Amino acid sequence: MILNKKYIIKLFVISVFILIMIPVCAQEVVNEEWSFVSVPDFLNKDTEFPHPGFEDGLNFFLKSIKNEGCEFVLVPGDLINGRWPDKLEPTKEAILKSSDIYYTAWKKRFEHHSLKYFVAIGDHEIGDNPWPKNKAELVPLFKEQFIKHFQLPNNGPKDFQGTSYYFTHNEALFVVLDVFTKGSGEEGEIVADVNGKHLKWVNKVLKKHKDSEFKIVVGHTPILSPVRTLNSSGMLFQNGEKSGLWKVMQKNNVDLYLCGEVHAITCTEKNGINQIAHGSLFGWNPTLNYLLVEISNHSLKATLKEIDNIPIRGGAKSLGITITEESMKEGFKTIGTLIINKNNKVVTMGKSGVFK
Repeated sequence: MILNKKYIIKLFVISVFILIMIPVCAQEVVNEEWSFVSVPDFLNKDTEFPHPGFEDGLNFFLKSIKNEGCEFVLVPGDLINGRWPDKLEPTKEAILKSSDIYYTAWKKRFEHHSLKYFVAIGDHEIGDNPWPKNKAELVPLFKEQFIKHFQLPNNGPKDFQGTSYYFTHNEALFVVLDVFTKGSGEEGEIVADVNGKHLKWVNKVLKKHKDSEFKIVVGHTPILSPVRTLNSSGMLFQNGEKSGLWKVMQKNNVDLYLCGEVHAITCTEKNGINQIAHGSLFGWNPTLNYLLVEISNHSLKATLKEIDNIPIRGGAKSLGITITEESMKEGFKTIGTLIINKNNKVVTMGKSGVFK
């Protein structure tokens, strides 16, 4: 078959057009708007599914998150209560039995709402602080149950596989950390820290993904202080802003550090990193909150939303939550926004409400 000159030219033009359009189309896909939600300390309670007294309020809460159209939900620790059967005297049998019951119920609640999730390990996933010697010895067993039930990306460092991990989504990198390690501190033989080979792994992941437009690190405990607390022990990351982790995040231009633990809201910026400590204690706090993060066209917008609720208590126990019809009609109120724009490697920020 002999191709004439006009046909060859036409074929060449079409080929060039395709080569030009492929990266353009890919860029358009990357720049599509998408979002995720952060909700630490959900639920920080051992619940069944459904759970009497709680389910109506939890159903409204999770439906509101679902209606945001988010790709997934980040939960920075404290999914369950984890004091099995007693805060200071847990047993192996209780850990195995209770984790099967309460992790299964937790997952079923999210699956019921068709919500994809990525979770971090919190202090309650390892029995709750403090950790005297006998309890600290059971922490590996606590972590084994967490790994077994959540089957998270298995790309973390040795000794933290299944509890520390990373993933990417479009133009964003997420590094989710298990900040609980052996040591000596105010809480006993477990401290909140990331050090040694664990820290080197964080640095390696951040360097490998240095071209990610947004870098987000997730851990249970706040690093920067002071932070507000409500119905919380207020556990903090060891050495704070002087810690190796903070220095690594600063060196690698991390944008957000998302954490919980404190059951209150404090937004702090330092070294270009925005630490957002938020979350609630369901059944105890008078307000509930979540963080919506929307990303598109070199821009990240973080919006904190809050709603009133009535905790129902019986002595030292939380028995339920009530979100009134009036509150439901009003819905979640925006209490602060953070906007990070990145154009031609120039970073600008805009803040309102609780972010100021």
